[in-house]
Amino acid sequence: MKRVNNLFNKIVEEENIYKAYERAKKHKSNRKEIKIFEKNLHLNLTEIKDELTHGEYKTSKYHIFTLYDPKERVIYKLPFKDRIVHHAIMNVLEKVWLSVFISNTFSCIKGRGIHALVYKLKDDLKNNIEETTYCLKFDIKKFYPSVNHDILKSIIKKKIKDKRVLSLLDEIINSAPGLPIGNYLSQYLANLYLSYFDHWLKETKKVKYYYRYADDLVILHKDKKYLHDLLSDIKEYLADNLLLEVKHNYQIFPVEKRGIDFVGYVFYHTHLLLRKRIKKNFCRKVSKLNKKDISLKQYKQKICSWFGWLNHCNSNNLIKKTLMNKFADFNISVNDKTIFNVPKVSITDLVNKEIEILDYQSNITTSQGNGRYIVKIKNGNVQQKFFTNASPLKDALKQVKKEQFPFTTTIKNKSYDENGNKKTYFFT
Repeated sequence: MKRVNNLFNKIVEEENIYKAYERAKKHKSNRKEIKIFEKNLHLNLTEIKDELTHGEYKTSKYHIFTLYDPKERVIYKLPFKDRIVHHAIMNVLEKVWLSVFISNTFSCIKGRGIHALVYKLKDDLKNNIEETTYCLKFDIKKFYPSVNHDILKSIIKKKIKDKRVLSLLDEIINSAPGLPIGNYLSQYLANLYLSYFDHWLKETKKVKYYYRYADDLVILHKDKKYLHDLLSDIKEYLADNLLLEVKHNYQIFPVEKRGIDFVGYVFYHTHLLLRKRIKKNFCRKVSKLNKKDISLKQYKQKICSWFGWLNHCNSNNLIKKTLMNKFADFNISVNDKTIFNVPKVSITDLVNKEIEILDYQSNITTSQGNGRYIVKIKNGNVQQKFFTNASPLKDALKQVKKEQFPFTTTIKNKSYDENGNKKTYFFT
């Protein structure tokens, strides 16, 4: 493998340092430490450049704290200055390391995030059902804290020759045990640490259906015994070459029965669902929002970050329940007490059923008279229509804006004629 040299000067270029500053502050510009840094921006950036150029840069003291959701993790946080240095390094080295990664390595690679993995895995399951009957799913035990510095440095040297870059990376790697979670560089170094393991699986073991997102791994095959044997080889390789251990909760199971719980989704051959925990968190978020207190636009803005998850899986029912407008949320007051002679049409079959109102047309003339409405609906998976002259329905539809369609509702009927028949219909 060809080793790359003459990289250090690119890292310490003034233009690259400034670009690193811009990237490091992205989506964080309102933080106090960044505003303080920007008061003497030119001076601070020059100081970073000079320290790097003269080999005087030392990693600052970490602020260490623990997060417990969704699992316990020790987080290492560096000052803004150090994050700029990490970005400056990655601006140059990202392209160098990209050539090392196989196509089915995801996470922290441009164009290969969660949803790129979702499309790939979903496509392979759909088009290769017989070859992907069983799944081996596992992750690495305490992966980030277990990364061995000497092994990591030797892996870096397989691709990078520049001594000053190697010295700078050594300084950062030695600044904390393992790979500190929270360091911008750590996520890339973690990928690199497992990159030759990826090649071993694909090229030596000839594994066809293999997917890795950070330290979470999935392998598919038609033979359950093959996966058990492969797991034994994997354990041996990781222990001998990377001093890593497979976590005890590994699983080998039929995809059809359980689905593959991976990167926030549950994968089957025929469909894709949202992970139960993410679904619950989303529903809790929605339940805290009162649509009557905010506009529809504000409501959708507050939950739009979740829509990216829903948009990539089979979630029509969840979207319908949480994002679809409901008639009750429009605060429309109608006179539902007026009694009309409503003809005997399919609307009677829709009473007490939740339906979607798709569209309507007013002032329709039928054999029953003028001024009637035709309403287009979705009842389950079937599109239908019904005619109505019910004033509450007509008055309500007039007040719903076009951009608020479609919406969900339930048709109710109220009031009686002299024969005891229910006659007036209204939305709820």
